[in-house]
Amino acid sequence: MNLRFSFFLLIVLGPFLILSIFQPPYYQVLSVFISIVLLWFSEIVPLALTGLLVPLLALLFGVTTPKEAFLPFGNQILFLFMGSFFMAKAMEKHGWDKRMAYTFLASNWGASSLQGVLIQVAILCWVLSMWISNTATCAIVVPIVLGLMETLKENLKDESERQNLERSFLLTAAFASSIGGMATPVGSPPNLMAMQFLKGKGIDLSFLEWMGYGLPVSLAMLFALLLILKWRYPLPRVKLSQVKELFKNEKSKLGDISRCEWQVMAVFSIAVVLWVLPGLAKLFIGESHPEFVSQLKTMLPMGGVGILASSLLFILPGEKEGDTNLVWSEANSIDWGTIWLFGGGLALGSLLDKSGLAQAVGQGLFSGGLSFYWLALIVIITGVLLSEFSSNTASTAIIVPLLIGSLDIWGPEQTTTLIIAAAFGASFGFMLPVSTPPNAIVYGTGRLPLREMIRAGCLFDITGTLIIWSFLTIGILL
Repeated sequence: MNLRFSFFLLIVLGPFLILSIFQPPYYQVLSVFISIVLLWFSEIVPLALTGLLVPLLALLFGVTTPKEAFLPFGNQILFLFMGSFFMAKAMEKHGWDKRMAYTFLASNWGASSLQGVLIQVAILCWVLSMWISNTATCAIVVPIVLGLMETLKENLKDESERQNLERSFLLTAAFASSIGGMATPVGSPPNLMAMQFLKGKGIDLSFLEWMGYGLPVSLAMLFALLLILKWRYPLPRVKLSQVKELFKNEKSKLGDISRCEWQVMAVFSIAVVLWVLPGLAKLFIGESHPEFVSQLKTMLPMGGVGILASSLLFILPGEKEGDTNLVWSEANSIDWGTIWLFGGGLALGSLLDKSGLAQAVGQGLFSGGLSFYWLALIVIITGVLLSEFSSNTASTAIIVPLLIGSLDIWGPEQTTTLIIAAAFGASFGFMLPVSTPPNAIVYGTGRLPLREMIRAGCLFDITGTLIIWSFLTIGILL
């Protein structure tokens, strides 16, 4: 028998057979949970397929009905992912993402020093990753960074200056592409997963409310990143005329803004306005017109807005006669694997919640008299460590359902804070190439030694943990 297949059977059936002998409480759900966690960490099968295995194992082990098992895959949050991916695909197709990047970098702001250009790159990655995936953000920026290095290499005095230039810019591209996603619900899968689990318990955060949590932490991380890299990799003083000329030349190659780019910009703007509209209504007229605000939130769920806005891309006329802005053959190449994995995470959380296992574990873990703030630190560290070795979506799916089970102990406010802290922690993972796709992209350039990524990533993990924890302890997130 194939060795990989043998391990697969061992991981899937082993926990069920062992636990069924001892018959502990919730042994069937616990079997599914252990099997899925082991599959996520071992990656014997693709992560996307593991997401689809959650409802199948639930049925195999007799945990639930087919309707209940597959119900999370119809969750509106998955449609928000689809809409966001469609818009990102249209941006990529028509070059609007690159136009934004080169327009920003070709501006005169921050051009007085190489450190100023680094800040520009960091802000660019940070802002882009709020709205498109960290992978796409890093993939856009890394070629720009590599071109910048080629332009400047003749102006560098020695090997040490070259190394500092490469490491600071590549690490900035990778790390800033990940921390920006913390700021908005659509920026990173852990954010949406946390929001969905909270909504299942009657805690419904709006787009703006999440930004109230995520934006300050993300911004603080951006400042910390720039300070850490400036300390570790001091940049040389060089003339920047060639750099600005590079960005301007690349921008000019894109030509004038096309009709399709204007369309993409309009569709994206519509989506953002509709995403934040319920939150703005709640903020300004929530007390005087609560019924209207509630109806507006019902009519404009984030998933519905994502599909509504992105569907316009399949209707608006394209550059060629008979084409539309985005055609299905192009849209079909979006990251369906992330959607399946996300659905599997929701399905696993639903099993843990409805079976009572999450509540039992949550009460068992969190009823020992441990201070809330020390518990928050443990939650953040756990999220960071898990995300170093597994996807951020899988890490969130492991931690958050157990925290939901502690709702009766801590109450809505503190449980919400713990879950947001777990989502933030799961968005970290900066030490290894396998921790995040941006890490893998910059490591794949061959210009960033593994030891440097580990050193800088470890320092950034520790800094991020302390920043998140500080926001908790001083009451900003409470």
